[in-house]
Amino acid sequence: MSVGVVARKDFEDALRSRMLWSLTGLLVLLVGIAYVAVWNWGHDTAAEEMVGLLALPLQVLVPISALIVGYMSVVGERRSGSIKLLLGLPPTRGDVVLGKLVGRSGVLAAAVLTAFAVAVALSLALFGALPLAALGGLLLATLLLGFAFVGIAVGVSAASASRGRAMAATVGTYIVFIGFWKLLTAGVYYLLNDSAPTLPIEGGYLLLERLNPMQAFAVVATELSGVDVFPVLFQYGVGIPSVASSDLSAAVAGDLPFYLEPWSAVAVLVAWFAVPMTVGYLRFRTADLG
Repeated sequence: MSVGVVARKDFEDALRSRMLWSLTGLLVLLVGIAYVAVWNWGHDTAAEEMVGLLALPLQVLVPISALIVGYMSVVGERRSGSIKLLLGLPPTRGDVVLGKLVGRSGVLAAAVLTAFAVAVALSLALFGALPLAALGGLLLATLLLGFAFVGIAVGVSAASASRGRAMAATVGTYIVFIGFWKLLTAGVYYLLNDSAPTLPIEGGYLLLERLNPMQAFAVVATELSGVDVFPVLFQYGVGIPSVASSDLSAAVAGDLPFYLEPWSAVAVLVAWFAVPMTVGYLRFRTADLG
């Protein structure tokens, strides 16, 4: 049960450091601003449409929050020297990494759940309706997105020997996902085909785009909530615009391949949760902590 001990201690440390309270306050403030703003100016907006609008700021702030929560999880113990004390007790290095992953995921989940509880209250108070299925679907998708970025952050933290390296890697990863993914996918397509991507297009190109967790989140959120959700990505006017799940069949040249079914987007988010953590652990397992 060493993993549970580490996770519980990590969660309690987050409470004492006010990390959980700060994160929860930030997400609640975001949800409150979004609902009040749309209620004030979007007079024809329905409660269900509000769910799709809420997904836009959430997919920007939740990954940032997850990276902040996780990037110091392991390397912070190394900097303070407490990692030696921790490893002098029953937990192994694997227990530490997995316990940190569970603990930091719990911190993020608590903040997200609180924010959605506020969204439920505001939906009833301001719009007079509660699209429970749509909000529940968006909640599940948001948790998957947040956990994916916690996995990235904890993996980076486990693999890094200094705070600066961990911060640079997490910030760089987020910038690539939100700012440069469209350029990368369009560039790869151009190198292989000597032309810019246009619709309809091969399924492989759309799969490459879906490897971005932001894009995968949009697919999962659309499927679970029943409301079209689009990824927040810089477009640069290159490549093709983000394709809604409902329009995917028309965007693909030929039959829709199996790897563009909604389950593949879930697999992408799960992979971003598990793979970076595994790689980070393998680096941490052989690291010199002296």
